Amino acid sequence: MFTNLTSQAQLVRSYSNEFLNIGIGARAMALSKSVSSFSTGVEAGYWNPAGVITVQDFEFAAMHNSLYNGIGSYDYFGAALPIERDDLAMSISLIRLGVDDILNTTNLIDSNGNINYNNINSFSSSDVAAIFSLAKSFPKLHLNVGVNAKIIRRNIGGFAEGNGFGFDVGAQYTWNGIKFGAVIRDVTTTFTAWTVDDSIFDDIASAQTTEEGQNQEKPESYEVTLPKFQIGASYFKQLNQKYSLLTSIDLIGRFIETNDLFSSKYASFSPNLGLELGYKNRTYFRAGIGNIQKEIDFDASESVSLEPSLGMGIVFKRIHLDYALTNVGAGSGINYSNVFSIKVQLNEMR
Repeated sequence: MFTNLTSQAQLVRSYSNEFLNIGIGARAMALSKSVSSFSTGVEAGYWNPAGVITVQDFEFAAMHNSLYNGIGSYDYFGAALPIERDDLAMSISLIRLGVDDILNTTNLIDSNGNINYNNINSFSSSDVAAIFSLAKSFPKLHLNVGVNAKIIRRNIGGFAEGNGFGFDVGAQYTWNGIKFGAVIRDVTTTFTAWTVDDSIFDDIASAQTTEEGQNQEKPESYEVTLPKFQIGASYFKQLNQKYSLLTSIDLIGRFIETNDLFSSKYASFSPNLGLELGYKNRTYFRAGIGNIQKEIDFDASESVSLEPSLGMGIVFKRIHLDYALTNVGAGSGINYSNVFSIKVQLNEMR
């Protein structure tokens, strides 16, 4: 059955469940998401499940961000703990992207053609995911591996609901002080099943505010999201007693042809670069470059666009406070947001 579904082109969605590609943690966002090789602890449950193995005790992290001038909100909470010290660890990550108080004007015009503002109500649209991560270490091989199981619930008021599931796999490897990371998201493809309230859909399709040819066809019942990949490397150097430097690069892409910097009919990807300068292991200054895309201008010439990001972080007794100025949830370059996040490691708080 699953093979039959995926063989129908109209069901395959290369860009479905995109809220899971926005990213979490101000540190990672300031480094333009180039963190697959060194992401550790609770936040690794999102970026690379292999990094969850580094937790020594309970770790918690949270992030909130307002999108589109406060119209939408993007929230994250994560928790991680070791199962067997230095051998197994697990985490859970909760992510919600939502827009609340959307006006429903379907019944604004009644059957007699009169406008009745009392018929206006509101609804919310939200995408929610729970990510369960399990990581294992192989010290003799300098290798960590991890897997994510994702449960997805998407809701558009009372109109439609989608439920899905999928898996990610990741690995981290260290060689001569250089760290390598690789993640394949939606490795088995992610399947989402939609249900639509027929009575509400009929009201929308026949509403007098609906233009001919729009909202007339019932949406498809299934979506299949194709896999994505992220491959990276990083190098950390202690410059002197006060300063340290971390450099990183990640290749982020999909197994389709896109407008990424490097593109073919088999795969497309763009490099994301990150730089972190540390001072006394307490204060950090960060910068990154990402989302490098090829664009076609009005005169048919081709140009390259990119998105820089900046940030800083402070560590106090294993409380990590991070800030980033970055483009969140949009490829147009006009949605720069202030992102704040916090991570707490309890092993140093007892």
